[in-house]
Amino acid sequence: MRSYFRTTGRLRLALVVLNYVIVMFYASVFLTATKTIVVQQRSAAFLDTLEHIPKNPLFVFFGCFGLYALFAALVLRHTPRAPFSFSSLAMEWGLAFVILFLLDFTTQSVVLLVICDGLFHVRDLKNSHLFAMLALAVLLYLGTNFSIMSPIVPLTDLHQYFLVFSPTVRALLLLLCSLIEGVNLLLFITFIACFTVNQYEEKESIAQELDMVNQVNEELRNYAALTEQIAQNNERKRIAREIHDTLGHALTGIAAGIDACLVMIDKKPEAVKPQLQRVRNVVTEGIGDVRNSLQKLRPGALEQQGLEGALKKMINEFISVSHVEITLCWQMPPIDFEKTKEDALFRMIQECITNSIRHGHANRIQVVVWHEESDPGHMRIVVKDNGAGCASIVPGYGLMQMQERIETIHGSLRFDGSNGFVCEARIPLQKGEWND
Repeated sequence: MRSYFRTTGRLRLALVVLNYVIVMFYASVFLTATKTIVVQQRSAAFLDTLEHIPKNPLFVFFGCFGLYALFAALVLRHTPRAPFSFSSLAMEWGLAFVILFLLDFTTQSVVLLVICDGLFHVRDLKNSHLFAMLALAVLLYLGTNFSIMSPIVPLTDLHQYFLVFSPTVRALLLLLCSLIEGVNLLLFITFIACFTVNQYEEKESIAQELDMVNQVNEELRNYAALTEQIAQNNERKRIAREIHDTLGHALTGIAAGIDACLVMIDKKPEAVKPQLQRVRNVVTEGIGDVRNSLQKLRPGALEQQGLEGALKKMINEFISVSHVEITLCWQMPPIDFEKTKEDALFRMIQECITNSIRHGHANRIQVVVWHEESDPGHMRIVVKDNGAGCASIVPGYGLMQMQERIETIHGSLRFDGSNGFVCEARIPLQKGEWND
């Protein structure tokens, strides 16, 4: 980037110096030719060859000198670190137009310098400013063209002044004119080439950075999937240990007790009853252990605060770690859910919020739980986000688990991904939970 600004800055400075030479060269031609005409007393004959009275050559010379000094100061004031000012650029272009008008639009070299100066700041421009700049550049180029403007405003052709000099001087002047105009065009083309190459390199650099970001994102996704798989495996192992330590132990004791009963039933029938009593105690203890294991799989907030309190706690936890705006609208009368239903509803809402953040990249989620008076036998839950949505929904593991949970409590589930993502559940209320 530094080399680009260094190169284009030098090219722009060279264009400023060269255009000063071009402007003052043409102004000097006007002044020198006019003095030659006066000295040779050919003023009347010269004016007869012109359609309009030419401008005062002294005014043209000193006017170009002063205006170009102001123009150059505006151009060179623009540096890569200086803030861009569109009004300053417009003033710069206005000065360029006046300078070229004083020269009767003999040259358009200054227009090329103005275009280069605009492109020098193109990365600072918004699209609207860029289009405005290009439109002004086209207007400036057309408005300083001698062939277009000569029928509109009184202008004098420079070649009329060249005819004043001798053929040798005239040839040298035309050669010098072609040389400086050619060098100016070459510098302009070089500037455009540097600008184009830099734009291409920046696009390539951005593309490479995007590829790197995509690779990092892919690695993070793989890592997250691996972490989730490890967590699932650890949870499976923990549940397996729970079953082994509780249900397995109980079943083993039951099997041993029944075997003992089979042996004693013929030899000591009176001892079978106490043995069966011991087997029953083992079964009761095993049932208690299984219930304790299942309680560990149930969120503690549900036990302590009920469904509404557990949802608020979960939402606050999501907000604290994700900075996502999540709102809960609870419009339910006092109701006593059975634990299975309460757990299913909690897990369904939890899965919806997780999917909205992880897959939908949503930053606003709304959870509404309400009971309609028109449908007293049911409650409804809607989880809606402003995420990416999904045109065609293919249920994955999470949605299938959610569907299965709601079906176990005899509810229905509906998904809609046309505008964000919406998950709506309709849950029947049982006797003892809700009374009409």
